[in-house]
Amino acid sequence: MIAGVGLCAAAAAATPDSANAVVNIYRAELADGSVRFASQRLDPGYVLYLPGERVAATSDRTRAGTSAAQAVLEPDVLRLAHRHGVDSVLVLAVIEVESRFRAQALSPKGAFGPMQLMPDTARRYGIAERAGPVQNIDAGIRYLKDLLARHEGNEALALASYNAGSGAVLRHGQRIPPYRETLLYVAAVLARAQVIRNLGQP
Repeated sequence: MIAGVGLCAAAAAATPDSANAVVNIYRAELADGSVRFASQRLDPGYVLYLPGERVAATSDRTRAGTSAAQAVLEPDVLRLAHRHGVDSVLVLAVIEVESRFRAQALSPKGAFGPMQLMPDTARRYGIAERAGPVQNIDAGIRYLKDLLARHEGNEALALASYNAGSGAVLRHGQRIPPYRETLLYVAAVLARAQVIRNLGQP
């Protein structure tokens, strides 16, 4: 999963009661390919990733920053999200934060593919560690669906479980664990989802 540093405003946005909050998130990509998020620009390597101000909707629903990789995978994301009854905007936001739609993304911790599944999670949902991106997305959506069901539709808690594990959420009394990475991750995904919704749901 994604490692994070910093806290400040992002932590406040990561609570279930503020699931639609939009916060400033800064992003830095390190030489080893790992990614860091922060709620402030910690050094010149951090660039504004998600601006806090709302973005006006566009008639053609084009989203700023749509990459070629996203254009390739988005039709499969929409199809699979519909098939499994999961909000496609939330799935798109998870993939954007997890991997920026890179089909072969591999984290230092061993998470892989667009949805950055850990090997044990991938096996639980019946896919091989080096499965193709569509299989990775399908398994990731099914996993996210199960987490949403476990947390009665609470997106913030489901995302915290996706990042830190359901055990961590349970140990902290069904609340978002106070881990920097998880607080920033939940804030980043929810903020990205809000930007997508502001621009028009795909």
